[in-house]
Amino acid sequence: MYIQKSILIFLFGFILLFSVNAQIDVSSDFFLNGEHSDSILNIPKSKLNAAGLIFTTNMSVWAFDRYITNGEYAHINLNTMKSNFKTGFVWDNDMFITNLFAHPYHGGLYFNAARSNGMNFWQSVPYTAGGSLMWEFFMENEHPAINDFLATTIGGASLGEMTYRLSDRIIDDRTFGFDRFKREALLTLISPARGLNRIINGDAWRHKLSRGNSIQDTPLSIYTAIGHRIIADNAKSSDKHDVSNMLCFDLGLNYGDPYNEENEKPYDYFIFKVGGNLFSKQPFIGRVNGIGMLYSKDINLKNPRRQLAVGLFQHFNYYESKADINHVTLSPYKLSEAASVGPGLLFKNRLIKHITFIASAYLSAILLGGSQTDHYNVEDRDYNMGSGFSSKLNMELQFGSKAILSMNSEDYRIYSWIGYDPNNPEDIHTSVQGDKGNASLSTARLNFSYIINKHFLVEIEGSYYYRKSVYTYYPDVEHGVTENKFGLGYYF
Repeated sequence: MYIQKSILIFLFGFILLFSVNAQIDVSSDFFLNGEHSDSILNIPKSKLNAAGLIFTTNMSVWAFDRYITNGEYAHINLNTMKSNFKTGFVWDNDMFITNLFAHPYHGGLYFNAARSNGMNFWQSVPYTAGGSLMWEFFMENEHPAINDFLATTIGGASLGEMTYRLSDRIIDDRTFGFDRFKREALLTLISPARGLNRIINGDAWRHKLSRGNSIQDTPLSIYTAIGHRIIADNAKSSDKHDVSNMLCFDLGLNYGDPYNEENEKPYDYFIFKVGGNLFSKQPFIGRVNGIGMLYSKDINLKNPRRQLAVGLFQHFNYYESKADINHVTLSPYKLSEAASVGPGLLFKNRLIKHITFIASAYLSAILLGGSQTDHYNVEDRDYNMGSGFSSKLNMELQFGSKAILSMNSEDYRIYSWIGYDPNNPEDIHTSVQGDKGNASLSTARLNFSYIINKHFLVEIEGSYYYRKSVYTYYPDVEHGVTENKFGLGYYF
């Protein structure tokens, strides 16, 4: 249904191009003809344009699926639409990356259609839900999926707001010629709905005396790295191992300051990280981590060296790995936190002049997640879906501007409440979340980064993943994975 690898390829390529492009000036101290360059634009609100852009997006994707790829699911008519309404929501059997990454990305298109037409974060969410409902009930001959609706709406809001804010950094309506074309092309790459909207209303080429940003200039740091990764898989029920070597890449974004007292809008602060593999049997997308601040409160402390903030955070996490143990292809761990929200606490303490300690802790309720299964394998689905909770703890020591030592742990628990009973196979296709039971994934990671000069860095990282699946009708399964990585990168 979706071109999976291309999503991360153009996202990675865009941010890399955006970062290394020295001609793009994102400073806020430039004045032109007496008007401040980063004067904030209040985008006129147009509900009709937002809805129309979402409708156009769905029709375009459907036309591609129907007439270019000739997907069986895209052959629709009035009878398929009536059937969808009659059947109602089910749990579908699409691939892991389709349901739990591509659908949130698709939701981000809906979200940006609303954001680029003057809606704020919260006002854009209903438009995202509406776009998802239109697709589920009208644009496919497959029954509407509740997991698609949740992933598209909630996960789409997370990815959509992050891409909207990144695209805003590129806009400069004062520019001409190739510089202007380059900006608009990159903007469209990272936020297709916003780019299309600017083309429709003429902003893509209209010259102005100000930059035309809709969000205040916010601190943004980006790093990219490429290196060597060694993965050692060990199935607890077997003495067989699988060790694989590969070329890997990492991309990280830190947007905003979590301790800024002026934070008042969702995603004024967020973190986004992507890790993947090149030229190997491992998935191209191995890891996606996103945390966005929905609400925050800065707490004043007596000691000026210390800062404390509490808030409500939205989480988006995605993990996937593969192994070949005893000539059998396995997925040691596979987990998604596609729709999740919960409280968090952030602390910063400047210990001495050149050493700073940073810590954060989060709890979240997972409304929709996915987890590895060892049994349920129907059509394209080899994973369970469900809901649960997660916790995260991060600690970091910064040694001036030269070195960073970070440690973090994450724990996820996904419950498949509507489970498949092997004694009653009639329900296996659409009405279950997978195998009845629960799965947990615990991760521990230690990373050391050293900045060689102002930009180049070297990093060493060690990680451990432990997955335990508890089944109602099958024996429990445990799987451990050790990963070590060495990389060279560039810090912007």
